[in-house]
Amino acid sequence: MEHDTGAAGPPATGEPPATGEPLETAEPPETAEPPETAEPPETLEPPATGEPRVDAALSPLGELDELPVSEHPGVFDRIHEQLVEVLGELHSAQTPAGQGSAEQVAG
Repeated sequence: MEHDTGAAGPPATGEPPATGEPLETAEPPETAEPPETAEPPETLEPPATGEPRVDAALSPLGELDELPVSEHPGVFDRIHEQLVEVLGELHSAQTPAGQGSAEQVAG
């Protein structure tokens, strides 16, 4: 059985070895604390799309923060219905008179 005599390294003095670097302190790093009076985030309006009907359909998105989450699906459903309607109107307005849509040709 071998015994450690301590001759392999410097004697333990309780002080860190001198390396020329500043000593680290035992203090925890500073952390950013939240402000005592946190304001609720601003409700942002959806960006304008250039199509007034789409902008009108998206406007209820700005009110979601004020509604309970259980009411959000109904708002999304109404917005989706309005957007589908507008998209259908825009598509039919862009289809040339003599060509008809793919649904009309297939049906």
